[in-house]
Amino acid sequence: MNQVVYVSRKGNTKKVAEFIARGLGVNPAAAGPDTKIDHAEILFVGGALYAGKIDRKLRSFLEKLTGEQADKVVVFCTSISGKNILSEVKSILEPKNIKVADEFFHCKGSFLFMEADRPNEEDLKHAEDFARAIIQI
Repeated sequence: MNQVVYVSRKGNTKKVAEFIARGLGVNPAAAGPDTKIDHAEILFVGGALYAGKIDRKLRSFLEKLTGEQADKVVVFCTSISGKNILSEVKSILEPKNIKVADEFFHCKGSFLFMEADRPNEEDLKHAEDFARAIIQI
């Protein structure tokens, strides 16, 4: 079984998570202290950059994640810049021997008045297609 977990402050990452989950035929879950991951073959994890770092809720979720809960993690993110959260997620999970895929999904997110239309319909379709492609690998 595959799962989708995300943290979203403004709703951008939540939108992307919903379309990734749609591509997998599952329901997404917001990461929090009560988020339950029994076992995911592929766990899609999403967040955004805030002042160049991942949200503390996502960091806390990742720090508690175990290898018994996920065979592989695939990252997706939204950010106004071209930067993504992949390296930070890898730095948390790989020391625990949790495999993090090199493939990731990045989508521009809106911030204040910049990129106000993002994620747009095309971005969300790409997110759904990305999820379907990952599970075919």
